[in-house]
Amino acid sequence: MIKTENLKLLCELSKLHLSEEELSEYSKEMSDIIALMDNIGDSDFEYNPIDMTNAVPFSELRADKIETFDNMEGIVKNGPETVENQFVVPKIVD
Repeated sequence: MIKTENLKLLCELSKLHLSEEELSEYSKEMSDIIALMDNIGDSDFEYNPIDMTNAVPFSELRADKIETFDNMEGIVKNGPETVENQFVVPKIVD
């Protein structure tokens, strides 16, 4: 199980604010995810060219439809700071 101290550090680095209850809940969820990834990593996979060629052919994919979007203000108002319909993102790396 992931330690709460490690999760607190991840939250601090990610600028997330979680309550103690949320920390214990997410700690359990992250531990489950890590256990699943360990299971997948331990699985024995062998490349089989016959099985690996069962990709979806392009002819079966849906057609792309271009649609206009009329609510740009609705999206932009969700950001804390915007300039010319673009979100202003703080500089993190020099």
